[in-house]
Amino acid sequence: MLKTILIIVLMMAIGAAIGGVTNSLAIKMLFRPFHAKYIGKTRLPFTPGLIPKRRGELANQLGDMVVEHLLTPEGLRRKFLDASFQKQMEKWVQSEVERVLTSDQTLEQFAKQHHIPLSEDRIKRYLHDLTIQRYNELMETYRKEALKDIAGDRLVIRGKESLSAISGYVLQQIDSYISSDAGKEKLTSIIEKYLEGQGFLGNMVSSFLGNDGIADRIQPAISRYITSDEAKEWLTSLLEMEYDKWTEKDIAYFEGRIGADTLSDWLAKAVTKAVPVKDWMDRSIKEHSEKIRPYIVQEMVPELVSYMGAYLSERIPQIMEKLHLSDIVKQEVESFSVERIEHMVLGISRREFKMITYLGALLGGLIGFVQGMIVMLIG
Repeated sequence: MLKTILIIVLMMAIGAAIGGVTNSLAIKMLFRPFHAKYIGKTRLPFTPGLIPKRRGELANQLGDMVVEHLLTPEGLRRKFLDASFQKQMEKWVQSEVERVLTSDQTLEQFAKQHHIPLSEDRIKRYLHDLTIQRYNELMETYRKEALKDIAGDRLVIRGKESLSAISGYVLQQIDSYISSDAGKEKLTSIIEKYLEGQGFLGNMVSSFLGNDGIADRIQPAISRYITSDEAKEWLTSLLEMEYDKWTEKDIAYFEGRIGADTLSDWLAKAVTKAVPVKDWMDRSIKEHSEKIRPYIVQEMVPELVSYMGAYLSERIPQIMEKLHLSDIVKQEVESFSVERIEHMVLGISRREFKMITYLGALLGGLIGFVQGMIVMLIG
């Protein structure tokens, strides 16, 4: 009886050992050996292991599985349109935008830190070139137009109405000069030169009245005429005639007189000088955005996140096609070392693999027990 029990126990132990070792070896053969083994030029069977041998097929299958079953356009579209996801994205974007807009960095420092090609000289050159470009574009359109057509009726009328005030100002300045000592001296000099050119009669008048006496008599008469309404009407009428002639001329006439390059360069320099670029660059981002920050964070960002979510959800298939996600997965898997794959799989399934080994030992033991019973019955 004891002999029978020993035989059965021995056969169970052998069966359990065979089952456990076989399963453990089968699990190891999934990965090992990592590379093919050769005797001479003959490759040993079952080398390399299953996964190293089929790594290319595994990469293809994983790539297809990720695109077809995991990261599908429908799944990503649902995620982008999900209200909770959009709310999370909205809060995250708001916090990031708020962080940037409340920065104490100057605009110049921010540009340098983030490698943005923005500097005072660059902006001024851009403004200068842009002004010249816009000038040339506008002149191509308006060069043949008359000045009055460009200015418009309202501006032309206002300009003409101001001529009366201009003539009054001019006459007033002339009267002030003539009434002054310098004006009297100039008038005396003119009379003296005139009488010298009149021969004997001029010398006689000059000696009889004297140049200063003539100037004293003429000066009040000239002053009265200059300050009269007649003089003002005459000068205003003259200015209006000239004004009408000049406003009838086309823009090309004035451009030709000044020079296109001179005019465009002057205009570009004036614009560049008028824009406080240095002040902008030296101000902090916080100062720049102080007035518009609440609007950007509270209104623009939610609208932008909502728009981008809808925009991306509609174009996910095209984006995924452009990204070639399956190829990315394949390349990543193919770049894994077999040791890394083994470590990943065992890290996830080590317990299950141990249970398979134990199950193999259990089944082997049961088979050994059955074999022992059969042997006892036959014997």
